[in-house]
Amino acid sequence: MTDIKRSTSQLFPPRRISAPVAAARFPGADIILLDSADAVTPYLDALDELAASATDSNPLFEGAALQAAMQYLAPAGAVHVALIWSDAGPDGTRALIGAFPYQARRFYLGLPMTVWTIWTHIHSFLATPLVRAGQERTAIRCFFAYADRCGAPLIRFPLLEAGGAFDTALSDILAERGLPHVETGRHERAFLKSDLDGEAYLAAHMRKKKRKEYNRLWNRLAETGALDFARHGGGADFNGWLDEFLRLERAGWKGKRGTALAERPEERAFFESFAGCAHAGAKLHCAEIRLDGKPVAMLASFLSGGGAYSFKIAYDEAYAKYSPGALLMMKVIGAFLSDPRISWVDSCAIPNHPMIDHIWAERRGIRDVNVATSHRLSASLVAYTACASRLADYAWAKARAVYYRIRKEVEHEQAH
Repeated sequence: MTDIKRSTSQLFPPRRISAPVAAARFPGADIILLDSADAVTPYLDALDELAASATDSNPLFEGAALQAAMQYLAPAGAVHVALIWSDAGPDGTRALIGAFPYQARRFYLGLPMTVWTIWTHIHSFLATPLVRAGQERTAIRCFFAYADRCGAPLIRFPLLEAGGAFDTALSDILAERGLPHVETGRHERAFLKSDLDGEAYLAAHMRKKKRKEYNRLWNRLAETGALDFARHGGGADFNGWLDEFLRLERAGWKGKRGTALAERPEERAFFESFAGCAHAGAKLHCAEIRLDGKPVAMLASFLSGGGAYSFKIAYDEAYAKYSPGALLMMKVIGAFLSDPRISWVDSCAIPNHPMIDHIWAERRGIRDVNVATSHRLSASLVAYTACASRLADYAWAKARAVYYRIRKEVEHEQAH
């Protein structure tokens, strides 16, 4: 791609694609803007090829998952996808080098000012944009130039893989341009990466007493019927597996609280579409524990970029005393580590997760970064968001502490 310093008339405005017919034309601009799920359709193959060529993976921004999220989880017309293309080669073709799904939010931390943020939705566990390996800086520079041209006063990069290729390139560009920026959040979550097999991994990272306790629970559960652990890619009866998973999740506490996928039509449709496309592309990884043929714990993961992302787990609360969820996460270690397609696994769990953090030893860093643009108020906004984010985090921590104290008191009263 020609250096970003060339005149903005060559770069902007980007072609805006809102209908599949218009989007079917071969890209002839540096940036093409997609405004709907239908508009993504002609670019599904290009997005998947970009994902395969990216150093940092993100299954949520691959073609099928991104289209499903825009169709079922995005507010109408609120989410855009900026596709960054290389310059035309000798034969006139262009390569997709970056995909930046973003949302222009009108209010942020109490300010009535439109802020651009890389898009996240209720099921987002990562928001690292897809950029082609070796062209990360070119893609980021072009996206910044586009944001400047549109007058965006601030760009947010939430749920960014810390230390990844994108994060490194972003940091280099911020330093080279002297752009003010602030990290508004950082956490670590459980991660699995090892050359050991499953048994050796547990022996190396879990206390012997704890391993004996989980073995005892497995044996006790096995005394109640035929107990089996299995892994597969969705099986011959994928729809049957999907229904079982949704029923199992709905039967537990998520169903009681109304947060299970089956309780929310849009979220269910997103998961069905995401899982269905992953199954068709051999990118779905299923693990389960069955008792007399009935599932007591199930895990759905998605393969991407040489690794796997553990998306959803469900278990039968009738067997809660056996800790079926923990047993499954221990059993699946060997399945992941022995799979030649998988070099690592991201738990996608919340930080300090009470179960998985004690089973998987490695950690992946995730951070949120706010970046200034050329807007005249941008530097001040970055400084403001640094303070406001700290205050918001403090207030949220206090609110959570009060919530859990009240919840504990209510549960204690109900028990007595």
